[in-house]
Amino acid sequence: MSYSMVKDVLDYSRKLHEHTRNLYQQLRDQTQRERVDMMLTLLAAHENILADAMASMQEHTSQKVLQEWHQFEPGSISEALQDARELHPDISVDELVKVALRIDDYLISLYRQILSETTSDDARAVFESLIRLEETEKMRTVRAALSANDW
Repeated sequence: MSYSMVKDVLDYSRKLHEHTRNLYQQLRDQTQRERVDMMLTLLAAHENILADAMASMQEHTSQKVLQEWHQFEPGSISEALQDARELHPDISVDELVKVALRIDDYLISLYRQILSETTSDDARAVFESLIRLEETEKMRTVRAALSANDW
């Protein structure tokens, strides 16, 4: 496994969220299903919040922490989004949410792995914050999915 700096992890995460947001927005243009369209709108906003949070975190994290090296080999964005291949215009809200949650789980797992190997308190704080952010947004997605039945 190769090594990357904290800033590389944040860049990778930001790009992953941006790419996912773009996928949701493209799918919105193709679907005829109103509930799916509404869920895609919420998911695109979810990904936008997370992409902005990655940029903000990078901006507000010290250079010392951003330049720390950690064992992380960024895969391709398309590899990380392999579940997104299941997206199609006739997808159900439940299927859509399952794909979105798997993407969230992928990043939570990645952050936990890096956190488990981090010795710097400042870097630990960054990855703990990333985990909390992803988990909070994941819960918002679940709540939105549950309320989708009321739409």
